[in-house]
Amino acid sequence: MSPVVSRQLVEVVDTRTAIRTLPLPADQAPEQGLDRCHVADGWLRTTALSPDDPFVVGETCWYVPDHGLRLRRRRLREDDPGTTEIGAVRIAVDGAQWRCTDLLLGLELVPGRPARVAHDADFAAAVAGGVLSGADADEAMSTVHRVLGELVDARHDLDTWTRALGVGALTGS
Repeated sequence: MSPVVSRQLVEVVDTRTAIRTLPLPADQAPEQGLDRCHVADGWLRTTALSPDDPFVVGETCWYVPDHGLRLRRRRLREDDPGTTEIGAVRIAVDGAQWRCTDLLLGLELVPGRPARVAHDADFAAAVAGGVLSGADADEAMSTVHRVLGELVDARHDLDTWTRALGVGALTGS
């Protein structure tokens, strides 16, 4: 059973200071220094290394406001290609501040397997609990459905799809 989401999850990336503020309580390190922060035409890429994590080397995120997407790729310490998570989000850019509101629904891509819907239980709990409005829920569902169609058109090739978004290949990053 998934925990009930009590509020919308919002993270903020300050590209000037290279700090990401996460939707966590103060006692759980809500600020994270980024090792890399790159703003490009229409998107932002951040990288945070995890030297103390025994399983994950680091995480790279791409924020793509025009498509309502956050792509998250974790690099694992083992000889494992890791997963790519594509999340439906709403992104507002105000100067150096990138504010990303999570719509709590997405896709998970594991190499060699079909994409699967991710976080559906959290999404359902947030809709049932009134944390996500009907409009937010529709936007999330529409975004995930659109991305699934685009991945089918790209023959499930993640790099072909991300190049079409204008982000470039993810697997070489």
